[in-house]
Amino acid sequence: MELSSDRPRPVLEHFSELYGIIRASTTLLVLATIVWAYGSDSLMRLWLDSLPLGAASMNLSVYSPFDWLEIRWSMAILLSILTIMPFASIRLQRFASPGLLPRERSWLTLILGISTILIPMIIIICWVYFLPLLIETSQSVDHLEGVGSRYDASALFRLTIGLSWVMICAMLATVTLSMARLLGLVERGETRFRIRLLLIFGGLLVLTLPSEYEGLRLLIAVAAMLAADMLSSTLPHATLGRRSFEPADFVSENGSVTRLALLDCSCEGACPRFPSAVVPSGIASPRCTALCLDISEQAAVTELVLHRGITKLIIGGCDSAPLPGHLKATLDSLGCEYSGLGWLDNPKSSDKSWRTASITDSTSQTTGSALD
Repeated sequence: MELSSDRPRPVLEHFSELYGIIRASTTLLVLATIVWAYGSDSLMRLWLDSLPLGAASMNLSVYSPFDWLEIRWSMAILLSILTIMPFASIRLQRFASPGLLPRERSWLTLILGISTILIPMIIIICWVYFLPLLIETSQSVDHLEGVGSRYDASALFRLTIGLSWVMICAMLATVTLSMARLLGLVERGETRFRIRLLLIFGGLLVLTLPSEYEGLRLLIAVAAMLAADMLSSTLPHATLGRRSFEPADFVSENGSVTRLALLDCSCEGACPRFPSAVVPSGIASPRCTALCLDISEQAAVTELVLHRGITKLIIGGCDSAPLPGHLKATLDSLGCEYSGLGWLDNPKSSDKSWRTASITDSTSQTTGSALD
């Protein structure tokens, strides 16, 4: 269940590694912003020259002395984020991969690939093709004979940068939510954390979108956050139903401490599931389809016992006798007792109230008066 190449690492070491990724990415972002600030002027002039403004290209104006400086740094920050995203994505992939299943690893690679490759490509296409086409179309629609045209260069840039900023915020929200889901921070009772993340990125969009998007800021922010939430929610289901379990310590009358897990195993559909909301708080409640046959479920249960310090495992379905020998040996080596409720061969198991009473009795016997 635990490979010879595996190396146990304390949680603090994982947080230190994550902090190192954030620190290195922030440092690179600052350096890249300074570098791009020197080249942003030439890029901005090159883009303006490519616009299909015709004779009106000689009538470009900047109506505020600080607009050009603001746009220059906005452009530098935008390009810097796109520059460091490949580095940050590779580091995040390496950080998360050791703790992921193959399908979860493939999913994370896809999400990071979309953020690193697809989003920048869409932004480039918008700058090079879409927005010049939009300007050309608006010229033909709004043209009045005998009336000259003057264009605010800063407004053209703010329109384009605003669209790019929407995509970048949606990208950052997707990556952040994806990592939070992988770490089990966005599950069932933790939906408030997900809402906070969406509000943070959505509020950032509302506050930072240029004035050209006035009246559409809230709508754009809601649409971008819904897209990020939907994309991050495509994460494959966890092997045990959840990715995060927080078992509590139950102290019996004799002073012994127990960490209990109630495993809801359906025995390939031959056994009924636990009634909803019947497992008391403080008890881990993983779900399996066929623990005796599925190697990935066996590995996930072993990790749960190891990392959460489970001392007692009660299995719904069988009486624990059919468990594979190597799984029993692993649980014994980890100091975890195991037993089963024996529902599989009991005709009363079809009665929901009987199953509820069975779970209540087993938890009370295991933890003493802690659940009374």
